[in-house]
Amino acid sequence: MHEKRRTKGGCGMTTPAIPTGRTWRETLHLILDLPLGILSFSYVVVLLAFGLGTSMTFLGLPVLVACVGGARGFAAMERARARALLGVDVPAPATPTPPRPGFVGWIRGMLGNGANWRAALYAFLLLPMGILGFTLAVVLWSVGLSAALYPLYQWVFPRYVGWPGYRLWENNGHSHYLSGWPEIAATCVAGIVLVLLATQVVRGLAAVRRGMVRGLLR
Repeated sequence: MHEKRRTKGGCGMTTPAIPTGRTWRETLHLILDLPLGILSFSYVVVLLAFGLGTSMTFLGLPVLVACVGGARGFAAMERARARALLGVDVPAPATPTPPRPGFVGWIRGMLGNGANWRAALYAFLLLPMGILGFTLAVVLWSVGLSAALYPLYQWVFPRYVGWPGYRLWENNGHSHYLSGWPEIAATCVAGIVLVLLATQVVRGLAAVRRGMVRGLLR
């Protein structure tokens, strides 16, 4: 299969059957989602909970402003990351306009801005998406590549470990190893299938992430 010319924003292309540079960029994006999601989720949840809990006092509103303001700054970084790794270019939202001059007007402008709250929602959702994307990408790529390349390093086990091959399991003193050439070949084929599957899974998750960026960060 051939990849069509890329359009701005990552649309208008088919899904290749083998990993490409685009696949690795999308994989990196999914892996980075987890640590960034932990930070953004913690920031938004802690400040939102504290701000709502103290909203009847003067302290609560500035804390809520810090919550959405920080989420807005995080959204700017996420737009740049999506542009570099996902190929989607989303314009920044307009700067919030205070309904009246002064500190109170600034607070109302920040809390009344829909883009700020969408950025906070994005920061909240990044953690569950990060857990899903990180887990699938790391597991599929690591297992798939290690299995596909098994014929190249199978000799390590009998020479340095004392096993005839990779040990799949051990139960009641009985062990099963991937040692015969039919098993080695089958392991390689299964690994290739997993690599191809990983490519498709990464493309699908990246498409979801592009939708999040377009829907919540503009």
